[in-house]
Amino acid sequence: MRKRFYYITLLYFLLGGAWLILGNHIIKVLDHNTPGKDLMVLSNYKNGIFILMSSIALFFLLKNHQDHLIRTEDNYHRLFEGSPGATYVMDKQSFQLMAVNEVMVQKYGYSREELMQMTALDIRPVEEQDRLAEYLQSDHDEGHETGLWQHQKKNGDRFYVLISHHSIRFRDREAYMVIGIDVDQKIRNEKKLAAIRWHNSHALRKPVSNIKGLLDLINEKEPTDPQIIQMLNSSVNSLEEVIHNINLTNT
Repeated sequence: MRKRFYYITLLYFLLGGAWLILGNHIIKVLDHNTPGKDLMVLSNYKNGIFILMSSIALFFLLKNHQDHLIRTEDNYHRLFEGSPGATYVMDKQSFQLMAVNEVMVQKYGYSREELMQMTALDIRPVEEQDRLAEYLQSDHDEGHETGLWQHQKKNGDRFYVLISHHSIRFRDREAYMVIGIDVDQKIRNEKKLAAIRWHNSHALRKPVSNIKGLLDLINEKEPTDPQIIQMLNSSVNSLEEVIHNINLTNT
């Protein structure tokens, strides 16, 4: 698109220059070949035609550019509103919310007008606000996931969000476009599974310890077939390895 503007500008410059130079030359020749008549007045018509054609060309160029901007803005708006995640634009300096999509309105429970009076800090728990401010004011990468954050709805409910953002210029202000994907259920399920694994590993460890203690006691009191003791020890070690693996999945 940028190259196209350069080509149009260059073409206009060349054609305009050719019109002015050749027009003046033709008028001088005609004026010279028709003595008694002042044809230099044709220069005014030539200049008028040039201004008229320039105005028409400029009108269509500006209209085409405006139509392109409208289409781009419309596509941008469709993408913004069609995002499956809560999407918003926030001022880089004040963190003021400048635009929000319908998903965000439905997810957070605020009206669009209420959100427009808020900052990105207001949709987070107090303990997350300093973390966000420090993060955004530091050097950080953009355009990819920035990790898990907790957000807060109007009714006080908290939920986990996976955030990605990138810099844009919006309404002549430096801003961030932010997309938040609700991963609350996934995170809570993972925490439940981790708790279950932790409980199971500790529940298994106690009987394993008891078995090992009994094996030592049997060996002391009444020596048994070494092969049986070896098999029991091998089984206990296998159980301990299972418990160890369960604990690893919790970390």
